Amino acid sequence: SRRRQRERPLAAAYAAAMASGSADIPGGAYDAVVIGAGPAGGVSAAVLAARGMRTLLVDRAKFPRRKLCGGCLAPAGVRVLDRLGIGGEVTSRAHPLETLRVVARGASHELPIKRYITVERSAFDQAIVEAAESRGAEFRDGVGARVQADDSVRLDVAGREEVLRPEVVVVADGLGGSSLAERPEFAPRVSKASVIGVGTLLAARPSFADRDAITMVCGRHGYVGLAPAPGGLWSLAAALDPGYVREQGPLAALQNVLGESELPLPEIAKGQLRGVGNMTRRRRCASGRVLVVGDAASYVQPLTGEGMSWAMACAAEIGPIAEAAARGERVERRWRRARARVLLGRRLACRAVCAVAARPRALRCVLGMGEATAFSGWMSRRLCWGPS
Repeated sequence: SRRRQRERPLAAAYAAAMASGSADIPGGAYDAVVIGAGPAGGVSAAVLAARGMRTLLVDRAKFPRRKLCGGCLAPAGVRVLDRLGIGGEVTSRAHPLETLRVVARGASHELPIKRYITVERSAFDQAIVEAAESRGAEFRDGVGARVQADDSVRLDVAGREEVLRPEVVVVADGLGGSSLAERPEFAPRVSKASVIGVGTLLAARPSFADRDAITMVCGRHGYVGLAPAPGGLWSLAAALDPGYVREQGPLAALQNVLGESELPLPEIAKGQLRGVGNMTRRRRCASGRVLVVGDAASYVQPLTGEGMSWAMACAAEIGPIAEAAARGERVERRWRRARARVLLGRRLACRAVCAVAARPRALRCVLGMGEATAFSGWMSRRLCWGPS
């Protein structure tokens, strides 16, 4: 096959460079380098390798890695897994969620949603990496990466530097990634007025959370989402008012939101609450031969369980854009439009729902009316991002 024919010179070029002690890997060794092996990076590597591009996927962490964030996946994210051929394998080990329980100032209502699932992130990320490898991508963990001004990639492998000169670079290193630190045109723009995100995994089920549901508690200073996670754990993710968090701290903000509905703050282990800062942030999505995907490209306030699905759905569309970039074409506008086709409608729906959730008094009145209201039906339909 075309892929196998291209893998032979790849291995030979890399071996020759290592044998000679050279730190500058030949320019033709890789067509694509993908930085970050989370859901967005793993899917990108799988897509590019399947299109015949000699692809290297790197991550600074050692795999398998444990992540404190939850692994809630929308139906649209499951569809991407099906396209990779691993949907059945992942969903067979996942926990299904078919109900959303919305709570506001003590009133609660259950809404049926299309099936979401929760996955164990360590195994989930590993499965996507293996799917990329099965398509011909090479994976190297424990490797730091920085994108240089000339679009080359400097790797740090156990203190030893290597320089790669691929035809295209895909950056998927998440919110806290630093691989574009030397490229000022990619500096992120962060909205200081946007909500602050915090999350953790809980060792025990909160007393007010249901085993087969996503529980969303809304208050004046934000909302808190809870869902079961594999292994007996529970995922907590919250979007909180930035002013209140800065004044009182994230734990106090969580306690305030839950307290409005007379719910207790779950026990959170010391040092286990992870913050992502202001959630609305954007950056340039492409320049030269560099494409940015997933949370590294942009992040806005999602509903519970949407972040990974957004990242994977965009990554699934990267193939033709990456090939055009490799040919030297200017692709920033094309990539921005491709991402907007995938995300814009869904993000607008999320903003509408979150705007209602931010008004707990009005939401409490609606929830008290029960299923007869038109709003309940509208909210139920909008809360699930299913296959198009």
